Amino acid sequence: MKKIGFFGGSFDPPHFGHLNLAISLAEQHHLDSVLFCPVNQSPFKEHEPIASAEHRIAMTLLGIQGLPAFELCKLEIERGGISYTIDTLRALKKEYKQDELYLLLSEEAIDSFGRWKEADEIICLAKPLIGTRGMASRQIPDTPLQATLLSGLTPTPFMEISSTKVRDRLKRKLPCLHLVPANILDYIRRHRLY
Repeated sequence: MKKIGFFGGSFDPPHFGHLNLAISLAEQHHLDSVLFCPVNQSPFKEHEPIASAEHRIAMTLLGIQGLPAFELCKLEIERGGISYTIDTLRALKKEYKQDELYLLLSEEAIDSFGRWKEADEIICLAKPLIGTRGMASRQIPDTPLQATLLSGLTPTPFMEISSTKVRDRLKRKLPCLHLVPANILDYIRRHRLY
């Protein structure tokens, strides 16, 4: 039985915050692999991702290059439409029947998790692992999901980076080498993204 982490996001672009969270959670929970899954369209964001699915897939592959336990998962892009985590986890459960699935989250996701489609079913399919600045850094709403979310809190080194911030710095032609791997920045420049 393997322990497989699922990490979804727009990855528009992927940055060191994503990698830091995934590496920290994978190491602390002894995951065998982590599937990086770019969303097609987030149910919580009004606008579609800025970079195309093709570019976000390419950048995600560049970001996980050299990390053999990390793999690309294209399920949500291939399915199209709005990406719901529950649908992806159900598909993964069919593929990884004998394995344990884990859902990798940043602590910011706690605020909206109760509004995710079939959140109670999500935690049955994949235990949430939540990277946090500290065990008491964020209040978890008092819901039936609270105990499961609390059990997955994992202190991780914190990197305050967002893809929005990266895109803004790129537009203003400010340095981003401290935020994004160099191979992704090269790709962004070559394809004139953002």
